[in-house]
Amino acid sequence: MTNYNFDRVAAQYDATRAFPPAVKERICTWVLSRLPKDPAITEIGVGTGRIAVPFIERGVRYSGFDISQSMLDLLKAKVGDRPNANLAIADITQPLPLPEQSQDAVIAVQILHLVDATKALEQVRRVLKPHGALIWGWIEHGAQAPNSRIRPQFKAFVQEAGGAFRTDYNQQPARDLLAQWGARAAHHTVAVWQGQETPRQAIEPMGQKVMSSTWDIPDEILAKAAAKTEAWAEAEYGDLDRPLGYELSFGVDWYQF
Repeated sequence: MTNYNFDRVAAQYDATRAFPPAVKERICTWVLSRLPKDPAITEIGVGTGRIAVPFIERGVRYSGFDISQSMLDLLKAKVGDRPNANLAIADITQPLPLPEQSQDAVIAVQILHLVDATKALEQVRRVLKPHGALIWGWIEHGAQAPNSRIRPQFKAFVQEAGGAFRTDYNQQPARDLLAQWGARAAHHTVAVWQGQETPRQAIEPMGQKVMSSTWDIPDEILAKAAAKTEAWAEAEYGDLDRPLGYELSFGVDWYQF
């Protein structure tokens, strides 16, 4: 698989994947309410800090690791030089620069499908304290979101032209490993909010290779698929620049060791 270093799209990342401020605060408050007082938290695949920033601003002892220097630079620009923030380059499938059993929680949001998650979880288990928590999170777009309807069409047109979207790592072995370790899992929907997107905004990140699943697709195939997708969307929606409302949610599987 491709090395999914997000340096190439760091400048566009927040525009396509950031949370509203109230949602970020909600996630932070919810996580802290379930952890011991003054917790030590690590986030793997910290990126530009869509999860991390509220924790760091509240003075939480927070370590964030990412393979992308450009993403970390953007995060550091947001939070400044704070003694409670340990932000560093690291391959999360290799030994993390943290002592054993030093962390109360490890947060992993939309990262474990991009790496060998079983290797990453070996590091998670090593740095977690006894009874620590893995917080495995993701974002879900409602069925009416332009992205939810347009992405399958785009993918079909790519395949029709002889290309293929990235195949994610199979995450089931990682979940099986957590079960073998005796980690108790509970699912939670932490936040629900309303988003707004135009059909064009859904198409452009795929056609311009902002989405990592498109990075391996040849430019010529991607351009053909984007043109066909735009024509399909015009027939489906009419005005490609008309904002459409939809629901998003942030969910986590909370694994308690």
